[in-house]
Amino acid sequence: MSIVYGLSYLLSFLPLWLLYLISDLCYIIIYYLIGYRKKVVVQNLTHAFANKTAQQRKSIEKAFYQHLCDLLFEHIKALTITPKRLVQQVTINGNDIETLERFYQKGQSIILVAGHFGNWEWIAHALAYQTSYTICAGYQPLHHTNIDQTVRHIRSRFQRKAIPITALLRHIRSYTGAPQATTLLIDQAPLHKGSGHATTFLAQPTSVALTAAKLAQKCNQPIFYIQIERIKRGKYQAKPILLAERPDLLPTCEIAEQYTRKLEADILRNPPFWLWSHRRWKA
Repeated sequence: MSIVYGLSYLLSFLPLWLLYLISDLCYIIIYYLIGYRKKVVVQNLTHAFANKTAQQRKSIEKAFYQHLCDLLFEHIKALTITPKRLVQQVTINGNDIETLERFYQKGQSIILVAGHFGNWEWIAHALAYQTSYTICAGYQPLHHTNIDQTVRHIRSRFQRKAIPITALLRHIRSYTGAPQATTLLIDQAPLHKGSGHATTFLAQPTSVALTAAKLAQKCNQPIFYIQIERIKRGKYQAKPILLAERPDLLPTCEIAEQYTRKLEADILRNPPFWLWSHRRWKA
């Protein structure tokens, strides 16, 4: 067991109110003293919100860093969060759960896509706990081995499986068990020109990853976008939105355009809760 994992595991037993107090201290250190990736955040916000004033962008920037610190400790809490506490923190409408259950009862595996928005880990936990589906999380292994171990453990709770993105298609095609839901994040690092779907995203020319759209088509699995809303600190609401029941009948780029527009709308509605600290566009 790594030191990072061990410390995270011990911290996860602290109550959320205390973790948020630590998060407040963490915010002061990361934002005011360290300035973690501040250049990247400022550049992203400036390009995405050129129509806003400098003061408005600064407000989004500060709120983002506060959320980023909260997110760190919420992810740590995910190591040991109980089912009872999980459903208190994440709300999923009963009708939406029934929609997913209908697909499960028909024996259909599905694809779920979301962005680095709100708390995607808690949302995946809640979906795994409140539906019959086993959630297979496609993920990019991290270079830092200790952090990767912690992330894999988080993504292995509540009927979840962490599967490297390079092995995901092979896993789906060879899988013969009960229906499963494959989750993919759709806003990874910038792509090389020509390797994705060319569109405009947050007022910038963007190459959108086609991984989720192609996977849904090749396996002919219904694809849903998971809309995430942060209600207040530590409280989230998730809503699965069906994009295509028969993705094999749609062009790949049309599916990608659908989930891109959904994510963009979520970001424009609540800007601070997207992960602005990543380089989303080529310089």
